[in-house]
Amino acid sequence: MLDELWAIGRRQHGLVTRRQALTVLTRHRVEHQLAIGSLVVARSAIYRVAGAPETWEQALLASVLCAGDGAAASFRSAAALWSLRGFEAITDLEITTPARRRTRLEGVIVHDSKVLDETHRTLRNRIPVTSVARTLCDLTAVATPRAIERALDDALRRRLTSLRRLRTVFDDLANRGRRRSTVMRALLEARGSQYHPGGSDPERRFLRVLEVAGLPAPVPQHRVVIKGRTFRLDGAYPDLMIGVEFDGFDYHTSRSDFDYDRERDRLLELAGWLMLHFTSRTPDAVIVRDVSEARRLRSHDPSK
Repeated sequence: MLDELWAIGRRQHGLVTRRQALTVLTRHRVEHQLAIGSLVVARSAIYRVAGAPETWEQALLASVLCAGDGAAASFRSAAALWSLRGFEAITDLEITTPARRRTRLEGVIVHDSKVLDETHRTLRNRIPVTSVARTLCDLTAVATPRAIERALDDALRRRLTSLRRLRTVFDDLANRGRRRSTVMRALLEARGSQYHPGGSDPERRFLRVLEVAGLPAPVPQHRVVIKGRTFRLDGAYPDLMIGVEFDGFDYHTSRSDFDYDRERDRLLELAGWLMLHFTSRTPDAVIVRDVSEARRLRSHDPSK
């Protein structure tokens, strides 16, 4: 019987609910497992199997399970689960529950929503979570327009959602009483039916410039983990530890975006990465010169 309980835990990041435990053990045996430390209280009526590693995903799932049926990881936590660009390093616990449940959980940001049916929820890494389209709509309440725009195009590039699906969710929320987001409406209006997330992006121009110059293309959207934090680079030559970023200039830029970018570059450079930054106004000749020189220097550096 214990094997059956441990099997449940393996499917749930090392967690079992009290209800699940009572389906395979008597109440007395559940209390005994708690007393001897084989089960450890993670949250009310949520237990961690002793020895299971404690992770952010586990803490997030414990919060969702504790909130009850219909709850889901959401907002910034959902963006982190989906690894949306700019939100990969989030470690906050943020969930949404069905409307008026008024759940309160220590250390957890809890939202409630009248719109949280199966069309707005799914599973990611075995954790109930809002869909990518719903997550992007929710983010308009807590993130800067620039951050949402970058996350949106990242989701489209990776085919995690589509503009049609996003418009459907956006309209569904508005039609069921939630106020329309002016940020999301503007982003959708700027993206017609033929929109490609890289169509006007500096990345495409950058790749064309390198191709014409006979230089190898960098790995796009390369993920780097440093001290437990995950960063996504626009482009990278991982073998030479050269990162490439395409910096936009618009009125959406915020202090939080600025601080995030500086912190990311500082950690990357301390870890040995050489970061190259280009803008839409960087001349082609400068792009070719800088990439060629960086590759030459790193190719001749014995430490790389």
